[in-house]
Amino acid sequence: MESGVFTKAIKRVDRWLDLVFFAGWEVSVLVIPTLWMLLAATPPEAVSLSGMTALVVSAAAVGTYRGQYVSTGSWPRPGHLPTLPLRSAYYSLVVGGTSLLGAAVQVHSGWFWAGIVVPAIVVTGALALLPTVVERVERTAKFTL
Repeated sequence: MESGVFTKAIKRVDRWLDLVFFAGWEVSVLVIPTLWMLLAATPPEAVSLSGMTALVVSAAAVGTYRGQYVSTGSWPRPGHLPTLPLRSAYYSLVVGGTSLLGAAVQVHSGWFWAGIVVPAIVVTGALALLPTVVERVERTAKFTL
């Protein structure tokens, strides 16, 4: 492998890790109220497994989508204040909903891995829709003004 190709690959992976790190920070901070509510959800073992999966996969998905490694549309910057309330609500819905969904499927099926597989799949798909949701909310807000 050429050193130039190797260097480009390293830079691409380094950029992705940087995006995932800051996406993890963003998602974790914006869903704090939801995480507090999940503390009361039962059974705690199933909810915590699905919740941790949802947080980890959310960070990876947001970093991947925002970096255009998989194109899903134009993602708002982490510090974009006009979309902050929408991102907070959307991330909270995704993380909270998939945590409860994964826990319910795990308890109902008795299959431990459902608490990991279900949130991972649903989070990945739901977060891919965020640019579309932001665009439609912005369009609706401009229409109503």
